[in-house]
Amino acid sequence: MKQLQLSRTATYAVRATIQLAKSENSRPIPCSKLAADGKMPERFLLQILRNLVTHGILRSTRGVEGGYSLTRPPREISLLDVIEAIEGPMDAEVPFEETVPEGSYAKLQDALHDVASTARRQLEAVKFSQLIVPEPTTSPEPATLAEPTPDSNSAASS
Repeated sequence: MKQLQLSRTATYAVRATIQLAKSENSRPIPCSKLAADGKMPERFLLQILRNLVTHGILRSTRGVEGGYSLTRPPREISLLDVIEAIEGPMDAEVPFEETVPEGSYAKLQDALHDVASTARRQLEAVKFSQLIVPEPTTSPEPATLAEPTPDSNSAASS
C-alpha cells in the first residue's frame, strides 16, 4: 500500500510550525534556531518561513530580538492551512486523455473531487494544538522518610 507522503518542503513547514506552536513564550524564534533544533537546512527553511508569512500563518519580526511567531493560537491553525500554503490548494485534477471516454472521465473527476474534499475536511480538523507533545518533566523524586527500625526505637526510648 502506498503511503500518503508530504513533500520535503511541506514536511519542513509542518515541523517548523510545530516548533513555534510548542514555544511557551511569545517571543519570536530566529530561523537559525528553528533550523538547528529541527535539523533542517537554514537557507531552505528561510524560504519556507517566508511563504508561511505570506499566507498569514506566521509573522516575521526584524532586529536583534527578531524571528518568527504564529499569527494565531495553535488551536486555530490547521494542518491544511500549512500544507496548502506550501503546496497550493488541494484538489484532484486529472488531465483529460482522448483515450478515456468522456462519461468515464467525468465520473473519475467527480470521484477524485470527493476524495480531495474528504482529505481537506480531515486535514482542516487537525489543529497544531493537537500535534504538540508536552516535554517530559524531570521533577526530583520526593524524599521519603526512612521507616524507624525496631532497634532505633528502642535506643531512643532508653
